[in-house]
Amino acid sequence: MKFEEALDKLNSIKDKLDSPEITLDESIELYGESVKYTKECLETLKSTEGKISVIKEEIDGLIEKPLDLED
Repeated sequence: MKFEEALDKLNSIKDKLDSPEITLDESIELYGESVKYTKECLETLKSTEGKISVIKEEIDGLIEKPLDLED
């Protein structure tokens, strides 16, 4: 599932939990679903953070190398 889809699911769950007509059993079920989607979002963010770190290291490595204009 894509990050945006999981985030949309979480927003939908939040809206349902805000409803005054929701039962305790429905709340518990929705809470369980929210944990699943939250975990997916956090895993995606952690993975993305790692990718960004690798790219940043590569860019930093390029910047640190002196420019050889004689070649």
